[in-house]
Amino acid sequence: MNTFHLAQSGFHALERLVAAESWEMGGALGVAADPYPHQIENLRRIFDDTEIRHLLADEVGMGKTVQALMILNILRRRDPSLRVAIVAPERICYQWQVELSARGHIAARILTDADEEQEHPDGEGYVHLIKADMVRRQPARPSPEDYDMLIVDEIHAMNLEDAAFLSSLCRERRDAPRFRHVLLLTATPRLGNPAWARAVIGAIEPERSGIANLLDREPLEFIVEDAAAAQARVSDGTLSAAAYRTAFAVDRRILRQTRSQWPGIAPTRKVYTVRTAPSDAEMPKILLQNAACREGRDAPMDAAPWLQCRQMFRAGSSLRDVLRHRTFAAHPDLRDEVESTLSRNPGNALFDELCDVLLGFWQKNPERRIIVVAGDTPTVDMLERRLSDMFPHLSDGGIATMRGRHNTDLVDVVGAVQSESTVLIMEEFVEAGLNLHDFAADMIFYNLPWQASRIDQLVGRLDRLRAGGLSAYMKDRTVGTIGIWRMVVAASADERVLEALDLLDVFEQPLPYLDEALSQRIDRIVTDAAAGRANFRQAAYELKRELSFGLNPSVGSVVSADADTSDDLSRIVGNIRASEHAGNAWLRLLHVSGALKGGFPIANDGERVATLSLPPLLENCPYKLGAMTTREAEVFRWRRDRLGKPPKKDVVLPKDRLGKRARFFSTGDELHDDLVHQAYATLKAGPISPIPVGVHLSDETLTSGLVGKTLILIRSAWRPSLLKDKQLRVRDDDAPAVRVGRLSDRRWISMLFPDAVTTRCLVVSADGTVEVGTDKIARTLLGEGCKPTTNRQIQKTITPFREIQKFVSALEREMTQEARLRLGNLREEAAVAFSDRRQILTSETETYIRWKQLSIEQLRSRNIQDQQQIQMNEGQAAAEQRRMEARISGMTDRLRNLEDVLANLAHYSTLETFVIMVRVLP
Repeated sequence: MNTFHLAQSGFHALERLVAAESWEMGGALGVAADPYPHQIENLRRIFDDTEIRHLLADEVGMGKTVQALMILNILRRRDPSLRVAIVAPERICYQWQVELSARGHIAARILTDADEEQEHPDGEGYVHLIKADMVRRQPARPSPEDYDMLIVDEIHAMNLEDAAFLSSLCRERRDAPRFRHVLLLTATPRLGNPAWARAVIGAIEPERSGIANLLDREPLEFIVEDAAAAQARVSDGTLSAAAYRTAFAVDRRILRQTRSQWPGIAPTRKVYTVRTAPSDAEMPKILLQNAACREGRDAPMDAAPWLQCRQMFRAGSSLRDVLRHRTFAAHPDLRDEVESTLSRNPGNALFDELCDVLLGFWQKNPERRIIVVAGDTPTVDMLERRLSDMFPHLSDGGIATMRGRHNTDLVDVVGAVQSESTVLIMEEFVEAGLNLHDFAADMIFYNLPWQASRIDQLVGRLDRLRAGGLSAYMKDRTVGTIGIWRMVVAASADERVLEALDLLDVFEQPLPYLDEALSQRIDRIVTDAAAGRANFRQAAYELKRELSFGLNPSVGSVVSADADTSDDLSRIVGNIRASEHAGNAWLRLLHVSGALKGGFPIANDGERVATLSLPPLLENCPYKLGAMTTREAEVFRWRRDRLGKPPKKDVVLPKDRLGKRARFFSTGDELHDDLVHQAYATLKAGPISPIPVGVHLSDETLTSGLVGKTLILIRSAWRPSLLKDKQLRVRDDDAPAVRVGRLSDRRWISMLFPDAVTTRCLVVSADGTVEVGTDKIARTLLGEGCKPTTNRQIQKTITPFREIQKFVSALEREMTQEARLRLGNLREEAAVAFSDRRQILTSETETYIRWKQLSIEQLRSRNIQDQQQIQMNEGQAAAEQRRMEARISGMTDRLRNLEDVLANLAHYSTLETFVIMVRVLP
């Protein structure tokens, strides 16, 4: 690789270094997913905070997993030794593993009961996936001694005791460590239930929860009152609104984004109803179901008679099993008539209607894929068998199935979702977080679930953010539609239940947060409807008005789409697209220059990827990249909108039998970042030669106007991140909370003073005339279309450009002035932000002090006579006093450091300047 190609490669590397500290928000946007505006807003709130200790409670399908990957990317980029535990329901652990690998640059391992405890070298980071039902047993138990960060997905789906156990590990416990970072993901955090609120709030608000516990108060109740008291300080001017939102607001660490705030980002729902006229043979079923429902009285939804009545229109074997239940004992004649009808196998009007609907789909589009929701395993089996008989094209792999949670293992779930089948038949039991939108856009409820939350989760598997959605949103176009088909038998209890669910708009839009009381009220409306009681309609109208998230958002917390947000998003997305294009150009350049051997094969599933391996002549490669060899290529993706649907962890290349991990070529990937740093270091070491490099341009239209001219490409970087790294580093004697605080200070200042890069191109004619080069010329100079001459004789004839330093100095002065103007615009904002930050850190420290003082008072108020116990109490009180003093000292030092750094950055105008100079040859 010659010096010219090294310089080109270094220019690419510098741009990517700067991008990570500017529009990429510290590397967060290096994840392979389009960033939606609500996700960027959440990230900004989190990175502005003093800790990453948050509940992401966006509506179902709005990309909480992607946001978690973005947060992980920035944390691991700053701290490669970060150890992360991700707790998730078993069925979505593999989906997490794929997302981590395909999008987030992370090869994570799923822990099982068979795993033994493993030794990890000091300083080595890792990410483990832990099944939710394993959190309290070894070897999977996520202890703070083994992990720095805890992520819990769908915490509401966990056992409450397990959730409370994890919450206890997120709090300070005398000398035991706690997780440095905590992220909870769920659209339904169940904050209306006191026990769940203690678990959730305790994890994200450990200090204020600690105070509430010592005062014998419920955490959420105490926080509401604490926020109200702080709001009064905002009114009298002693506390800024920004400090209130970050330090005191009830939802300061609860982020909730909804479709109503961001209209147009999700698909449009189209809801259809298929009412089946009952046959004579089905009338006994209707009569028996209605009679049993009328006698349901006040039984809960998950008990008799509702469990049995819901099975009336499922597979015959299911119905036979429940007919002898006591639910139907009061109606022996109807029960016997239903049994007699079943024995004659009279047919199934509901199934006939299903076939008509499917036939209508496939007459318009034979490849249209459908998801059918059935009530139980026998019904799944029946539908699989009968649909295969009715539609021959489904008989050979055309149907995939997902049975009940205890009848389908993880491999079956993954195989069904990623299969090429036309129909997916699944039970109504579905794990939250499962992605089905890549399989189909239509869902048919063959059996109607009676629980609103279950319907919400099922539809939410389709109603999700999707590839291409951001582009459509920015162009104010629809992102597609999903079809929801509900099938009921006329005059049955199911029909009345559907009416109740429609009154609550359960199918039309995602449900808001439902606490226990609200869930019980919905269940009562459904059972009243099933029983034929007239009051269910009025109750549904009243409840619909009350449905809300459970917490009123603080003033300033609710953000919705506006012109500024749209402009900001357009800028970020534009930068992403340009970066991906430049990444592609860099990969090609590395291949053309001989530094690495590259290619752009098409994988066996049609996905286009890039490959890099060491060149046959190793001396041509100036970089050392991991375990890369001349035989084994690394596989890269460079376009986030070209990932497979659904994304795959591995891709199979032509002539290969086994899949290879496909990395995403962006900030956060180990090989990408290593290549960036090596190329940048080589660029810094290269001197500026006064002799231009003779080059040939592949673009003939450019060549015709540039032959014989000297092109000077200058790239200057203003990198305050270098100063931040130096002055905001973590210290060995820092207390754990102070260590976390310094890292958050680094992220906060990066948002105020991002790195910036400026590129200038000059075209100098032989007579000394100087013109400003176009962006096209600049891009050409950095791409494979600019080839240095291999003819040494021609190169020797090129005369030195003696005035190079004069041109560079003039441009440096211009760029320095631009940097100073940028600083001037940032100074005032930084001064206001620092004033708020001081109030935030002071307020949080005061909260911590109050907690410790209450703890000390409680310890000393114990009526203990034993001398040894008295000494232990005093020792614990002294330890609490030391922690309090360490927090005060750490806060004071952090504020002093921040003030010094901001003062230095406000006058920081040092530029790194690099030059490429060429003479265009014919």
